[in-house]
Amino acid sequence: MNLALKRSVVKGSCQLLALNKYSLYQYLKNIDTILYDADGVLWQNDKPLRGAVETFNALRAMGKKSFICTNNSYESALAVWKKAKNMDLLVGKDEILTSGQAMARFLSEQNFHRKVYAIGGQGIVDELKLVGISCLPLDPPNTDSDFINKIVLDPEVGAVVVGMDKDFDAHKITKATCYLRDPDVMFVATNRDLAYPAAPGRMIPGAGVMVAAIQAASLRAPYTCGKPKPYFCSHIMRQGLLQPEHTLMVGDTMATDIQFGYNCSFQTLLVGTGVSSYKDALAAQESSEPFMYQQVPDKFVSKLSDLLPFLFSRNR
Repeated sequence: MNLALKRSVVKGSCQLLALNKYSLYQYLKNIDTILYDADGVLWQNDKPLRGAVETFNALRAMGKKSFICTNNSYESALAVWKKAKNMDLLVGKDEILTSGQAMARFLSEQNFHRKVYAIGGQGIVDELKLVGISCLPLDPPNTDSDFINKIVLDPEVGAVVVGMDKDFDAHKITKATCYLRDPDVMFVATNRDLAYPAAPGRMIPGAGVMVAAIQAASLRAPYTCGKPKPYFCSHIMRQGLLQPEHTLMVGDTMATDIQFGYNCSFQTLLVGTGVSSYKDALAAQESSEPFMYQQVPDKFVSKLSDLLPFLFSRNR
């Protein structure tokens, strides 16, 4: 499915979000739905960011419909929901969107009935199972120097799915490439995120690194299901659960979250608790590179919890 929604904006311009009760009320009054990225916005390294839970719940108390939208495919949507609930976030099971979930929906909509060779975490296997698609067991780390001659290919495999894999290695690249030599085998990426912050000044490679390696080796480009592709949330758009002109995307990464908001014609708010900074937004705003304006957020705030003291649901 190729859903493409385009803004009329030609040049991006990022402004600091005014933090006072009146300005914030004016900013939020036409927002009915808020989509939040998870890592870097609500939590980091499985720990809630300070004040983020309270801010999320306060915005819900103001009547804002809310979804948590993560490109993390290592965990299933159910696992992400359980994590959110353990942090006391007021969110329902059907208000969690993941790139693994989008990938499973994509294959189901293609009437896919063969097996999947997956590179990634258990979340991919779990999401495929929910839509009735079988997946080969995940490969363990391989230290055999003669692995190439020992690779066994299952002729029933009809798709290679790639997501974040903490044990990514040459064995998995080779096996995926062998499958993808068959043009009838689909190549599907959960997302193309290049890196995630793991600690101050420390980044770990994301699914985009794994996807790029297999793309280079196989000479094939994948279909990507996660952010920034509009397909990620196309199903809730079709169901009328949100209207783009009244939707706000809150994220920490310009290349995925803000680009996703642009692609879907959402308003966008960048927070400085993850990958991208206000300095990055200003650099993109002044960039001469084509289409960088699409990654410029409408507004910036240092952290989500900066909104909390000025929300009307907290000051009645």
